[in-house]
Amino acid sequence: MLAVPAFLYLFDFTPLQATTASLAVVAASAGSGAIPRFRLGQVRQRQAVLFWVLGVAGTFAGTRLAPLVPEYALIGGFSLVMVGAAIAMWRKGSPPEPDGSKSSSRWLTLIAATGIGLLTGIFGVGGGFLVVPALVLLFGFPFGVAAGTSLVIVALNSITALVFKADSWHEIPWQLPLIVIVGGLVGSVLSSRANLAISQRLLERAFAGLLVLLATGMVAEAMVMHGR
Repeated sequence: MLAVPAFLYLFDFTPLQATTASLAVVAASAGSGAIPRFRLGQVRQRQAVLFWVLGVAGTFAGTRLAPLVPEYALIGGFSLVMVGAAIAMWRKGSPPEPDGSKSSSRWLTLIAATGIGLLTGIFGVGGGFLVVPALVLLFGFPFGVAAGTSLVIVALNSITALVFKADSWHEIPWQLPLIVIVGGLVGSVLSSRANLAISQRLLERAFAGLLVLLATGMVAEAMVMHGR
């Protein structure tokens, strides 16, 4: 969620460049986060691959639509996604653990996977805040398993979208996303070892508030761009 605004306002990327570069950051972050989940047995590989495959068409459609969307609309749409993520994080809580996995409707899974793939392709976000509840509802996964499996799906979706955007790679100064990726991985390791005195819930709500503030600023910018 922060990668796109960072590329827009710190590195002066265009919206299309920012959403493309963000995919590399999201893929690296989700991939590295999935490794310990594998070790804990919190990844359901078959369902992850199924969800990814069913969403490939949506991902492709999103990458084709993104260049056709006006810049102000891309920024405004991304701000709405940020607000959705903020609401999900503010209300976050582990739902009651299901008794076990359940069979899901292939049509519902297809719709959810396609929608999330479309989101990834257009806005360069992983959509984890949507994938986790989707896996809980569709497959009856326990919350921890849904979170671990979602990281694999997010990584696969992001890599797929990045490949579909190969025709725009030459427009990206890749040294900057690489620095962001390395910094993010180092920060993740350091923070995971730190014994923070601040409660996790407070951090989540503070981050949700930050997303809303950023989204508000982006909406204002989109309105200014549209009025030009």
